[in-house]
Amino acid sequence: MDQRKTGVRGEISRRAFLQGSALAGFGAFLAACTGGAQSPSAPASIAVPTPPPVSPSPSVAPSPTPKPIPTGPLEWATWEAYIDLVGKAAEAQKYAPGSSPTIEQFKKKYSVDVDYVEKINDNEEFFATLQAPFVSGLPTGWDLIVMTDWMAAQLISKGWIEQIDQSNVPNCVANLRDALRNQPWDAKNDFHYPWQSGMTGIGFNTKTLKAVNKPEPKSLKDLYALPANKITFLTESRDTFGLGLLKLGKSADPAQTTADDLQAVHDDIKPLTEKGLRFTGNDYLQDFAAKKVYAAMVWSGDLASSGTEGDTFVFPEEGVMVWTDNMMIPKGAKNKYTAELMMNFVYDPKIAAQIENYVYYVCPVNGAEDILKALNKSAPLDSYHLNLLFPPADIVAKQHNFQFLTPDLDKSLKELFLDLQGK
Repeated sequence: MDQRKTGVRGEISRRAFLQGSALAGFGAFLAACTGGAQSPSAPASIAVPTPPPVSPSPSVAPSPTPKPIPTGPLEWATWEAYIDLVGKAAEAQKYAPGSSPTIEQFKKKYSVDVDYVEKINDNEEFFATLQAPFVSGLPTGWDLIVMTDWMAAQLISKGWIEQIDQSNVPNCVANLRDALRNQPWDAKNDFHYPWQSGMTGIGFNTKTLKAVNKPEPKSLKDLYALPANKITFLTESRDTFGLGLLKLGKSADPAQTTADDLQAVHDDIKPLTEKGLRFTGNDYLQDFAAKKVYAAMVWSGDLASSGTEGDTFVFPEEGVMVWTDNMMIPKGAKNKYTAELMMNFVYDPKIAAQIENYVYYVCPVNGAEDILKALNKSAPLDSYHLNLLFPPADIVAKQHNFQFLTPDLDKSLKELFLDLQGK
């Protein structure tokens, strides 16, 4: 079978630790996922004077400060195909209560319910549901959200995210990979911890393309050349325009991008929209399952873990986008302590390895690789899947971060993208 093809979902849980040169590139990959110079700064922490210590009576030991009691249900908003699943939910690639070992283990350990909702299809769309309560100073209804670097930085800079009590997340403090520390928009991780990192490239199903006698796209130019009504681009404008810049041979470094560059991408895509090009979030998974599309701009782990034979992710010849999605606690969250417990729980290397044993994204947790190696020593993955988990140096060299734009470029991007979407 072609190395790129996935079989039944049972095969997806067979993971192996990538050794040697690919690991050398892995640190560089994570570094590429970090923020840029234009990123906003997190709000400064308020210094609180520390009262002088009180000496305990010689005969009485000081009482430890009691921890809060976990409360729930933990309301968690996240993306599709982003946690370990079993049974019919794994086959459908859709979470259902009771289908995630990680969530069930957390519930058992802390005697608290978790309402895990695959609510996020793209950052802008989800933010639109949060903006009114944020601006009004009201709770959003969520205790934990997962958002991409640039959006996470904006929410933090506006004071809309709760500060994390680091004493409640010792696993995060100890196990976060060095390459993901010291982000300019939250240098001390006061407000976020990474969930997964990944790449944006081209996805297609080999069997679908063969059935219609279409070539497999190896480049962005190939993707654009397919029938416009049979391809989709992403509603994440930074991904669509970032890849669009690469397709035109332009730099995807925000520091070098101009408004004219963005206009050129718009003008290159506009004719495709007039012929039926659509924009999707990771609801493209449903399009692929229904064979509605020939190819699409997709995120690296989704098709590789779909369980459908022939679903394939490729690294375009021109390059890929890189990013990190981050866990945060919205201001006014009802169950903040429980959210911190969940952050800490998934940063246990054993739990992180369990999650990675299902999703095909890049784990931010130190120590998970060795456990993956032990779990999967009898069934190593091929190079295609390993490159998604631990990108080697040649792939790292083709990665671009188009996350952090100047306010003027961000405004131009939004206006141009709205026009492409017909809004």
